[in-house]
Amino acid sequence: MTQHRICVSTAADTLAAIPALLGFTPENSVVVIAFAFGNGIHTIAFTMRVAAAITDVEAGQVAEAAARQQWDNSPVTAVILAAIADPAHTGAALIGLEAIREAFAARSIDTLGALHAYSLTAGTMYTDLDHNTDGVVPDSAISDVAIARAVVEGATIAGRREDIEARFEQAEEIPESLALVAAATMGEQFLPVTFDELAAVIDAREIPSADLTARVGLALATGRLEVRDAFLAMAVHGHQDAADTFTYIAARVRGTARAQALTLAAFFLYCTGNGVAANVAIEAVESLAAAESTEVPSLAKLLSRALQEAMLPRMVATLSDVITDDFLTEHIGRVQSYT
Repeated sequence: MTQHRICVSTAADTLAAIPALLGFTPENSVVVIAFAFGNGIHTIAFTMRVAAAITDVEAGQVAEAAARQQWDNSPVTAVILAAIADPAHTGAALIGLEAIREAFAARSIDTLGALHAYSLTAGTMYTDLDHNTDGVVPDSAISDVAIARAVVEGATIAGRREDIEARFEQAEEIPESLALVAAATMGEQFLPVTFDELAAVIDAREIPSADLTARVGLALATGRLEVRDAFLAMAVHGHQDAADTFTYIAARVRGTARAQALTLAAFFLYCTGNGVAANVAIEAVESLAAAESTEVPSLAKLLSRALQEAMLPRMVATLSDVITDDFLTEHIGRVQSYT
């Protein structure tokens, strides 16, 4: 689920806006664009993508989650639904779209429009299912929404969901031995110095060195949840920058360290409103846990539940508020420069 204060008008505008609203171009999906009504206009409250073959139960969960949302204290009152599916998946997508429409209607949320296109490639024909009219999908790269997000938020759009998944794939491992040597040399200063150096790297938007990456990985590999939680304090340097750094670290460590780094990346991504990327990061955690027969970290479970329940990003962000100076002193040691 992703939130943006952006408006669209025509069916063509809506389809062109979808990649920018989601952060990627969906395939074989049903897209829900939810609107809150306030000050006489419908404004996009959030956008979500579900699989084409959605079940009635899942449709009800989507509608229930939407019904709980608000935008500037205005409730969700209407949606536009779009089935984006190739010929082989169109039947399932249209059935799923109608299941979602019915689930919203049962909760007094109107469907303003229902659209179908085989893809969102510029020039593809689309159909307005309610009015039985056709049109052409515009170039999403130059849509008003894409331009607004690029200029205001500095956002980039992935080509497909697989492109987002690629961000969380494993890269060449940095040997843990680097961190073990540092830990033996630094002693009690290992955690506070590592914490301070990571804070400085995130604040400066730099790439962490191999040595620092290995040290953060070792700190996370201990399994001490209070140490993992202490890194939530990196929120003060910006959720997106913190997410980028922990995504980089997660790709270069293994086991528990990777699971915890991915979980931290998911948390910071969720706080930015990028529910899609946060969900993909959590899926990577779950795949790792299944492959290694280990438990999914408790924070990852919490974030997964929050996504399912459509908890607002600002509510999730409050989790980092408990990481006070006293918490850091108790569990990390006295840090100097993280703020």
